[in-house]
Amino acid sequence: MSSMRGRWAWIVGWGLWTSAGGCGDPSSPPPATGTEGTSSTGATEAGTSGPSADDTSTGSVSEPDVTYHGDVRAVLERHCVTCHQPDAVAPFPLTTYEEAHALRESLVLSVEAGTMPPWMPGDGCQDYLGEPEFTDEERQLLRAWLDEGAAQGDPADYVPPTIPDPPGLSRVDLTLAMPEPYLPSQMPDDYRCFLLPWPEVETRYVTGFAALPDDLRTVHHMIAYAIAPDRVAQYEALDEADPEPGYTCFGGPGGPITSPQSAGTWLGAWAPGGITGDFPEGTGIAMEPGSRVVLQIHYNTLVGDLRPDGSAVQLRIDAEVERPAFSMLWADPAWLAGGMPIPAGEAQVVHSFELDPTQFMNLLTDVIPAGTPFQIHSASHHMHKLGTRAQQEILRGDGSRECLLELPQWDFDWQQAYRLADPVRFDPGDRLRLACEWNNEAGDQHVNWGDGTQDEMCLGVYYVTAL
Repeated sequence: MSSMRGRWAWIVGWGLWTSAGGCGDPSSPPPATGTEGTSSTGATEAGTSGPSADDTSTGSVSEPDVTYHGDVRAVLERHCVTCHQPDAVAPFPLTTYEEAHALRESLVLSVEAGTMPPWMPGDGCQDYLGEPEFTDEERQLLRAWLDEGAAQGDPADYVPPTIPDPPGLSRVDLTLAMPEPYLPSQMPDDYRCFLLPWPEVETRYVTGFAALPDDLRTVHHMIAYAIAPDRVAQYEALDEADPEPGYTCFGGPGGPITSPQSAGTWLGAWAPGGITGDFPEGTGIAMEPGSRVVLQIHYNTLVGDLRPDGSAVQLRIDAEVERPAFSMLWADPAWLAGGMPIPAGEAQVVHSFELDPTQFMNLLTDVIPAGTPFQIHSASHHMHKLGTRAQQEILRGDGSRECLLELPQWDFDWQQAYRLADPVRFDPGDRLRLACEWNNEAGDQHVNWGDGTQDEMCLGVYYVTAL
């Protein structure tokens, strides 16, 4: 690798293909206050019940306009029960009147606040595939149900909602399963990586991804990384050193993340309510013979009654594609050398980085020539536990700005990739800007870049192709 390629090693890496549906409004980058980096650029019971049948205070029986069976049940089935059902990842089900009634107040308030269904991007940045479509009318319906006493209504009034099937894979060419079931054990979260085989003997392109989580109660997210042949021995050593199935990992596929090779290539991911399926038509990520796949799984072990998990992933594979894709990871190279300090006691620390990648794209990949425009098909983001906000945007050569991804309330447990409804063009002369904010006010240790749970990162991740 040339010295220039080494300098920009981190502008390479991952492409994540899940756009979660299921659950701020800042329209500007994280504020440049606090410590700025020196980069190169219960539901509480409502306490009321439905109107009593013998309520004669007005001289007649008061019939509620909105009921559970007549109105609310269909709304919950459309937006909530994918996760909120028995033996699924949500902490409680919402599949019956009794369950919804017990949590009626917190249910309505969380929907009105926009915290449920969980959807991290702020309003007004971009349109994404899979964005939950909780309408104002549906919110008003839930509010009216609560205000009118949260009546059950007649089950005969129930009309099943129209719920479109998720996109999914158009075909399954390869299923990769864990070599043996794993019983999660670390509390309260268990991050485990499993080394999976890649059986193809010629160069092939991954053109779609789907996850098959086994124990939906505990599996919180799954990420599949492609490992290049010359890095396989490192991951085999990690796997062999741990007597249990797989090995412990956190910030990536395992081991120190000091180069694009050690980060792997992010093939795809899943989280509860997420949508997976085919990549953009005519595109795919190359996999060479001798490669391996690392499957990282985050287990939520607080659910109790832990069971062995045998999750798997499915891939669509093609021999050729019209436009090979490149998974581009974006970060300031200086951050990897300790240039991303997050001092102890600081409540608002911001680091940002901006540059035009077209100047040296030929040093990063052979699928996009240097000095030429390219398309961004998806954007995702990665920080650790201290992260609070993030923004990714294009600073256009004409002085305008275009937002790619705004995360006003970063949540490590809801990392997703957001597939743009329409690909965004990036031209030479534009600059790709990444900004991250952290809160280390309660910490007693200075924090910097690293792959451990007590370290931090600031990464933008893009699935890109030539025009």
